[in-house]
Amino acid sequence: MECEREYPLNPHKSRFVFIVVLVVGKKTKEKMAIYHFSVKNVSRADGRSAVAAAAYRSGEKLIDERQGKEQDYTKKTGVEFSKIYAPAGTNPELLDRNQLWNTVEKVENRKNSQLAREFEIAFPHELNKQERQELLNDLCQEIIKRHGVVVDAAIHAPHTANGSDKRNYHAHILLTTRSIDEQGNLGKKTREFNDHGKQQVEHWREKFADLTNRHLARAGHIFVEVDHRSYKAQGLDLEATQHEGNSVTQLRRQGVDTEISLKNDAIKARNAEKIANEQLIKGLDQEIVFYFGAINDLKRSQSEVKQQDHTKAHQEPKNALNRKLEPSSPILKLSQPEKKQAIADFNARVSKLAQEVFENDLREILEKIQECKELSSKLLTKIEVHKQNKPLNPFKIGIWKKELSEMVNLHNNNIKVKWENLLLEYKSKKNLGANYTYYEKAHTQLFKQNPDEYKKIQEFQKEIAENERQESINKAASRQNNKER
Repeated sequence: MECEREYPLNPHKSRFVFIVVLVVGKKTKEKMAIYHFSVKNVSRADGRSAVAAAAYRSGEKLIDERQGKEQDYTKKTGVEFSKIYAPAGTNPELLDRNQLWNTVEKVENRKNSQLAREFEIAFPHELNKQERQELLNDLCQEIIKRHGVVVDAAIHAPHTANGSDKRNYHAHILLTTRSIDEQGNLGKKTREFNDHGKQQVEHWREKFADLTNRHLARAGHIFVEVDHRSYKAQGLDLEATQHEGNSVTQLRRQGVDTEISLKNDAIKARNAEKIANEQLIKGLDQEIVFYFGAINDLKRSQSEVKQQDHTKAHQEPKNALNRKLEPSSPILKLSQPEKKQAIADFNARVSKLAQEVFENDLREILEKIQECKELSSKLLTKIEVHKQNKPLNPFKIGIWKKELSEMVNLHNNNIKVKWENLLLEYKSKKNLGANYTYYEKAHTQLFKQNPDEYKKIQEFQKEIAENERQESINKAASRQNNKER
């Protein structure tokens, strides 16, 4: 994680502000202050067309049959991905974007009809292209599962050339206002958003936050989390910005300021300043608590591993790493069943050795994490001392802040990054267990210890495989003879 996202020293450097939230316990997450999930209606009463909306969002050319008009947005750039999602059994015609929205226009024949609903979402910039698509897929499947509607979704990349933030990947999700009936066609109106609109919107805001956090964790961003709640609900003394809309956004991209955009910029600057002051001067206490809490967890884990090793040492005086294998001479006289048993015993030794090599690997990572802990502790102590020595002379405050900032940057961009990478490596290896790589190492180790036995086991395997193959051939020939008789 970049330190700038944790301690935004320059409030004008980033439009996205991240907040470190202290949770007493095992988990401490960074909360992204920026969260976007909005719900809109595409209504004919507003002079809108479902075909035009779909064409613009997908960057395609669609024919609006109702208006007798061609909606061509093929020159539009930035459409990263688009797809139509539908319940099982949906009429195949409705899986075609042009056919789908022209059907909607025909079915919704009132002059004030709601043609579609639109979810507009923003993706965390930590997710890559594939991860964004996976998050969108999961969200759209959840929408279908809950409402039974057809969903037309598109991911848009930011227009950086027009001044848009390079992290501003977002998606437009159009929902039909009618669910799919038993015949696979557009059936009854979905009234959930009309009757319980606020509850439905809140449900999907929370659902999207939950899905986002799961995908962030899956992608390895275990210290990043979004929060769908308002600043007030989160207990944050921050101001909410005003929704800018398409016209204001377009003007902003062109470098034209409006009353709303200027007001929002001022709010963002004030929020960033608050976070900068609070997090830089006071928030380090939270970092200290977090690190020592996480390290205590690792200590407990390390202690458990050592206890397991101690128990094994008493139960088995010689482990697989140091044990000298029995000479291979006796097994030359083994019968076929005994040879199979010898192979099974050998495979068991391989499995045991692979597990021991795996556990040794985990211990080495834990030792490196312990080293990072000690370095982190020393530097955080130094930072705390520096915080307490805040100069009274106002002319020296700037130098003091700079020195504090440098120490924070050193901690977050070096020690913390190394610690996070080691922790991810530890968790990844622990979850995978003793995989194929460790079995390869075990085979190599056993071959070095006793190459003669290793070769004899291989001979037994080939011999048994050949015998089984010959038995299969004989059985097939016997069946054929019986058939001919």
